[in-house]
Amino acid sequence: MDAAGFVKNRIEKLKEKMAEQGIDAVIIEKPENVMYYSNFNEVLNSMPAFVILTLASEPVLLVHSLRADHARNEGAVSNVKLYGKWGNNVPVAMDSIEAIRILLGSFKGTLGLETEYMNVARYQKIKEILKPKDILSISNLINMQKIIKDQYEIQCIKKSAELVDLGVKTTIEYLSQGYSEAEASTEGQYAMRKLWHKKFRDSEVCGYGTSEGGMIDSLHVWCLSGGHIAYGCDCPKHYYPKEGDLTLPMAWAKTDGYHAENERTIIIGHLDGFKQHAYDSMLRAREAVFKILKPGTLFKDLYFAAAKVYSDAGFEKILPGRVGHGVGCSAHEFPSLDPKNEIPLAPGMVITVEPGLMDKSWGGVRHSDTVLITESGYERLTVLENGKIIVNLK
Repeated sequence: MDAAGFVKNRIEKLKEKMAEQGIDAVIIEKPENVMYYSNFNEVLNSMPAFVILTLASEPVLLVHSLRADHARNEGAVSNVKLYGKWGNNVPVAMDSIEAIRILLGSFKGTLGLETEYMNVARYQKIKEILKPKDILSISNLINMQKIIKDQYEIQCIKKSAELVDLGVKTTIEYLSQGYSEAEASTEGQYAMRKLWHKKFRDSEVCGYGTSEGGMIDSLHVWCLSGGHIAYGCDCPKHYYPKEGDLTLPMAWAKTDGYHAENERTIIIGHLDGFKQHAYDSMLRAREAVFKILKPGTLFKDLYFAAAKVYSDAGFEKILPGRVGHGVGCSAHEFPSLDPKNEIPLAPGMVITVEPGLMDKSWGGVRHSDTVLITESGYERLTVLENGKIIVNLK
């Protein structure tokens, strides 16, 4: 499935919103959003890429000269312009903002910027050099557009979902053989890589880097046990889970820029009464969410469905802040399944369902599934066993 047509459609939809809100031009810099509107991920963002869009002209993908071949060969925006010096490439200007000024010409209209992402220094420089009539934030506008996935995005997320299912499944298998968290996670990650080589070899698994680092490989597996679960996200240790432990293997993957995740809390042998009660409550909270997971349901209602189960079970003092989040180019994308979110579910949304409990004194319980909202309900994209998972050590 070619991304170019989908990218063109996303740009046209953004232009419609720009016209409605009186925005004459936008500058997009957040790497995940540059990918969304150009299908180009430069991986390392020390010299950022930009998508520049006006109502009257074709989109421009502006990249540093170092990224010229990469952007032209892999991006879905044909009009690639350059800034900075590298080799024999001819830049528009040496500085990125000066290049944008030249590309926009005599622009004096209203400019849209990702104010939730852009740093103050760049914001001030744009304001000083471009001298727009006004600046409006487009962060929420973009978030609301990205909330509904097109078929290209869904296809990519489904590949990622298959990878993370295998990552967690393999990690659980090795934990059952007596491997440590770190050893089992390594085997899970290796299994994901082998599946990528075998089935998705034409897809990239790069993530999105920062201004000082890149992410060539987005196939991640980690595992936390006991009180360490309360950290949420941390490096696995060479800890060997033992009888009575709660252990949580987790896997993330991006395929062609799009994320999926899988998390499964496993029971090592036999739990004490309190931990078993927490685990059973987690399964009931998930059931309450899935029961109302369909178009028209408000995001906040998903939260309250799970929170009621936990409160009724006596866990009202450690309720989660949310019970899931959006999925797309980002691992934690807008929106959040929290008690203040009044957006209704709609077909094409991809979210995680992960109502969990965490407490440093005893650990935590959480299963996370990546789920697509459909016309009539939902499709679970991660299909690994999601009930009670008991591992008896060999």
